Amino acid sequence: MAQRTDVFLNNLVNELRKLPSEIEWVEFKCNNQNPQLIGEYISALSNSAVLCEKPYAYIVWGIDDKTHDVVSTSFDWQNSKKGNEQLEVWLMKLCSPKINFKFYDIHTEKGLVVLLEIPAATKQPTMFSGERYIRIGANKKNLKEFPNKERELWKMLDIIPFELKFAAENLTEDDVISLLDSSRYYDKMGLPFPRNRSDIISDFNNEKFIKSVTHNIWNITNMGAILIGKDLKKFDNLSKKTPRVIWYKNNNRLETIRECEFTSGYAYCNEEIINYIMTIIPQKETIENGIRKSIYDFPEIAIRELLANMLIHQDFEQRGTNPMIEIFSDRIEFSNPGAPLVNIERIIDTVPVSRNENIAGFMHKCGICEERGSGYDKIVLITGQNSMLAPRIENQDNQFTKVALFSKIPFDVIPKEEKIRTCYMHACLAYVNYSVITNTSIRKLFALDENEKVKASRIIKDTLAEHLIKPVDEESSPRNMKYIPIWA
Repeated sequence: MAQRTDVFLNNLVNELRKLPSEIEWVEFKCNNQNPQLIGEYISALSNSAVLCEKPYAYIVWGIDDKTHDVVSTSFDWQNSKKGNEQLEVWLMKLCSPKINFKFYDIHTEKGLVVLLEIPAATKQPTMFSGERYIRIGANKKNLKEFPNKERELWKMLDIIPFELKFAAENLTEDDVISLLDSSRYYDKMGLPFPRNRSDIISDFNNEKFIKSVTHNIWNITNMGAILIGKDLKKFDNLSKKTPRVIWYKNNNRLETIRECEFTSGYAYCNEEIINYIMTIIPQKETIENGIRKSIYDFPEIAIRELLANMLIHQDFEQRGTNPMIEIFSDRIEFSNPGAPLVNIERIIDTVPVSRNENIAGFMHKCGICEERGSGYDKIVLITGQNSMLAPRIENQDNQFTKVALFSKIPFDVIPKEEKIRTCYMHACLAYVNYSVITNTSIRKLFALDENEKVKASRIIKDTLAEHLIKPVDEESSPRNMKYIPIWA
């Protein structure tokens, strides 16, 4: 990852000098050292950087404002003071919210250049000494004099999602290529590998994986790192977003057999996790028409959908916990930071909502998930076809989502509440497919025989008592009674 070395800073200044004479996020000065004016420019440039979609703005001393030639500067920021305080400390104190601006001395053949790097505002406009400023062309103005600009600024600050914030900053093209796995990206997309590195950079920019700072300097977005990073551990803010798979010996957490962490980008490790889980879960072999087939305790389709949901819909802003898959002898639990985005009871019929739309869009594009919200439909359908319980979805303290996928168990040991929940979920699934549930469909769901109608009737009765389903027609005979969800 690129550091702000002398070479980097010299290259940055040369790139800034190539810019047009009037630009909202760069200010060139010769020797103006007025502390109040510097503070106002910090506010104006920080806010303008947001409107120009730039991660940083800059003040550069020692550059002629008209010609952009290096003319050297006498500005000694390290020894400058405002009253009895050092200039940098005084400026920092009057900025609100605090922003991590930095001064750099750059020694060139034509003399000293001083660079002030100013981060773009985040969450709210940057203020200096109680006032907010903005750049209008090459002029610094008070933001309140331009209400349209102020509205636009607040709107942009409000809508920048986590995915498009930066995981790594101020990188060369070499750094980008070393951190993002370009060869696997083109394999995943089914595209030929470009001959020129500039084409790779262009494609990554179009995918919003990277964003230009200046001509040859780039930032990697969180989206780029999370999806196609070679190693998430190399991005400080994302090191806790690596999926973990823990395999337990029994149906509790007392004894662990194995634990594995997957550190590559989600677009790549998704398939690795699926393959790893399928080698762990119990399976048996059968012979059908002379062909040997493996029958797994858990349907692969359900595992795929739950894994994709866990990765895509997690709350990336929540710190300190990994998305996690825990494999027990009787179930698999998928957990991720962030509460469910929709009412759990309406998860099958509710219009899909995505916490991370850009990530979901790319995962859809490369065939890992669907954007139309049919994931839980598929899971409930496939578990029902295998006479398994519907997945149990939990909102834990409005902080985490946990989904348990159960292996097939004998009917007589299934808890009453699990029978009720599974009956209700299948009523929801039937309704969104313009159908209903009946005694017959419930018997089929729980693999009950013709002579076990009473058991199916008991499940329906218990589900009715919980006010989760209702009869389509209360006047129908018990034999012909059909049911739909209570909200239908």
